[in-house]
Amino acid sequence: MNIFTYTFSVLKPSSAFLVLSATIIGTQLSAQKKIDSYFDHLLANNKMMGSVAIAHRDSIIYTKAMGYADIDTKLMNNKDTKFRIGSITKTFTGALVLKAIEENKLQLEDKLSAYFPEVKNAQKITIRQLLNQRSGIFNFTEIEGENEWEKSFHTQKEFMDFFINKESNFEPGTEYEYSNTNYALLGFILEKVYQKTYAEILDEKISKPLHLKNTYYSFEVDSKKNEAISYNIQNHYIRNGVTNFSNHPASGGITSTPTDVNKFLFGLFHNKLINAESLKIMLPEKDGEYGMGITKFQLGKNEFYEHSGRVENYFSDYWYMAKENLGIVVLANAINIPTEDVSKALTIHAYNNDPVLPDFNKTAELSTKEFAEIKGTYFTNDKKESVTISSDGSSLVYQGSESGQDYISFNFKTKNTFEYETIKLVFEPKKNQFTIYQDEIIKVFTKNAS
Repeated sequence: MNIFTYTFSVLKPSSAFLVLSATIIGTQLSAQKKIDSYFDHLLANNKMMGSVAIAHRDSIIYTKAMGYADIDTKLMNNKDTKFRIGSITKTFTGALVLKAIEENKLQLEDKLSAYFPEVKNAQKITIRQLLNQRSGIFNFTEIEGENEWEKSFHTQKEFMDFFINKESNFEPGTEYEYSNTNYALLGFILEKVYQKTYAEILDEKISKPLHLKNTYYSFEVDSKKNEAISYNIQNHYIRNGVTNFSNHPASGGITSTPTDVNKFLFGLFHNKLINAESLKIMLPEKDGEYGMGITKFQLGKNEFYEHSGRVENYFSDYWYMAKENLGIVVLANAINIPTEDVSKALTIHAYNNDPVLPDFNKTAELSTKEFAEIKGTYFTNDKKESVTISSDGSSLVYQGSESGQDYISFNFKTKNTFEYETIKLVFEPKKNQFTIYQDEIIKVFTKNAS
C-alpha cells in the first residue's frame, strides 16, 4: 500500500534561524568534532546514510560520509561515493539550455512545436515556459503506475507515448506548476540541437570544463563504481526499488557527489559555464519563485539559492549563498528527517555555531515514555508489509517498506491519534498495534510480529 507520492515545493519553512556570525570558519578542529558528532548522532539513530560537503569560495572546508553505499557487500559511503541527485539535475539542465542559447542553438521564445509538435499546446509553449515550470504539461511522475513503469528501460518515443495523451493542466504561461515532464523535454531538445546524447552534452559542457570526475548521467546504478544504493529505513535498511534512469533523463537522472555539486555551483555563479547575463536570466527574482532550474528563499537576513530532489529514496538538497560564496550540499541514500534540517546544521557550522543534536526518542507533544509505547516496526498479519514509526525530533515519522515509499511526518491530534492530510493513524499501545485509515482502506499493523 504505497500511500504517499513525493511532490517538490519551492517554499522553505519560515521558522526562526540563527543569526550568523560575520566570519565563515576555516577548518578548526574543535568545530569539526562538533559537526562530526551531529552526523554520528544521525547515523546511530538510523536517521541518515549519505554524504555532505561545505564549500567556501572554491575550496571544500568540510566533508562527511556516513553509513553504507551497499549494505550487502558492506561497502561504506566515502567522500567519492556517487549518489543520484534527483531534481538537482534540473539546475544542470537549466545551465545547459542557457549555454545552448549562448551558442545560438536555441532561443528562449522558441516554441515546443518546433521539436515536439505532438505535445498538447506545443504551438503555445516556449522554452522559457518549460524552464520556469509554466507550461501546463502534465507531470509524468504522477501518472498511475509510474513506479512500475520506471523500472524498465524506455526509449524517447516510449517516454513520449507514456504522457502524451494527458490533458494540459492549464493554459501555457498562466500559472506555475512543477512538472518533471518539462525538464525531460528540455533534455530531448538539447539532444536534437546538439545531435548528441544528454550524457555527452553534460560531459562536454559541464563535467569536463569544471573537472567534475564524479558527475555523469547513466541509466542504472552500479555499486561496483562506488555508486550508492538507496534504502528505506526500517528496523533494518531495506533496499529500495530499482529505477532505470532512462525514465528521468534531464529531470532527475544525474549521478554526482557533494564536492562535485559544490564545484558546479561555484562554476555556475562565477560565469565558468554561462555568462553573467545568462545567469541573471536563470535566477529567480523573488523568494519562493522558480527560476530556470533553481529557486530562492530567505532565512532571516540570509538569501539562499536552492534546489532539492528525490528519486527512489535518494534525497538531495543544495543551498548556495551567492554573496558569501558558501555552498551546502546534502546527498542521502537513506533518510527519514528533512534534508533542510541537515542543510541548516551545516550552515550553522559554517558560521562557527554548534548544531543541536535532536532527541529522537520523543516528539513535541509526547514524552520519551509516551513515545516509547508506540515507536518501532509494525507488520501486517501476512508480514508482507511493514512500517517503522520513529521521530524526527519534533514529529512522528511514518516510513513504509514498499518501493518508492516516502517517509512522512504526521501531525499530532491526540495522544494516540496522528493525521496527515486525509490519512489517520490510531495507536493502541497495549495491543502493540496501530490502524491506518485512508479513504476506504483500513489496515491493522502489529509491532514485533514473529
